[in-house]
Amino acid sequence: MNAERKVNLFTKAIQVDETGDKSEIEFFVEGTYIEKNNGVYITYKETEVSGMEGTTTMLKILEDSLSIIRFGTCNSKLEFISGVQTHTNYQTPYGNMPITINTRQLEVDLRPGEKSNIHLQYSLEGGAEALMNEIVISFE
Repeated sequence: MNAERKVNLFTKAIQVDETGDKSEIEFFVEGTYIEKNNGVYITYKETEVSGMEGTTTMLKILEDSLSIIRFGTCNSKLEFISGVQTHTNYQTPYGNMPITINTRQLEVDLRPGEKSNIHLQYSLEGGAEALMNEIVISFE
């Protein structure tokens, strides 16, 4: 098993609602990186910038999939596989919400020891609302 190391993680997230209103956030955090079970795992603490302060996020990155697992003030496991629809329950301090995830595009470019990139486009459907999302994650 490989040793843990620190990584700098940059995330840019864009969300567009059904009315076309767009919101965008960008943030830098320091995280912990480890390779195991044919994948890469990055864990970091959310900040108030993301709106999820008090939550720890783990990215499970495989060649053809990405899981975003959160625990703390928000608990969820979002799974992204290009062209595949997945379902989950999103637990918030305000209650649980079943959501459907439609992954349009997932590109994973892992380069051990160099800058790695993930590009993700997906829609979230929960209740009557559908949100289009794009996330770009870079780390080294």
